[in-house]
Amino acid sequence: MSVSDEEMIEAIVTVLLSDTQDLQTLVGQLVTRWPTASALQIIHGLAMSAGAVEQMLAGPVAAQAAQDAWRMAGLVGVDLRMMEQLDLPHKTAGDLLAYWQAHDRFFLPPLA
Repeated sequence: MSVSDEEMIEAIVTVLLSDTQDLQTLVGQLVTRWPTASALQIIHGLAMSAGAVEQMLAGPVAAQAAQDAWRMAGLVGVDLRMMEQLDLPHKTAGDLLAYWQAHDRFFLPPLA
C-alpha cells in the first residue's frame, strides 16, 4: 500500500502536536504501516512536518516538537547511509524495517 506525502505528513504532525505518542515510536510505525513507501519519503515527511510546525506555531513546545522531527529525519538518514555502506537494500521503508530488526531497534518497540 502506498501513501501520499500529505497522508504521511498529517500522521507525523498529529503526533508532533499531541502528548499521546512519541515520534521515535511513530517512525517505526510508519515503516511498518507503509513498507512499500520510499525510504526517502520517511525523511521527507519528517522534514516537512518539522518545517510546518516551525512555521505555523510558536513557543517552546512547538520548537521542541520540530527539533525532534528534524532529529528523527537525521537519524533515518544516518541509517540509510549505513545500509548503503553495508551494501544492503535501502530503497523502501520495508528495507529500513528489515535493517532495524537486524541491526538497530531504536525506532522499534522493545522485544518481549
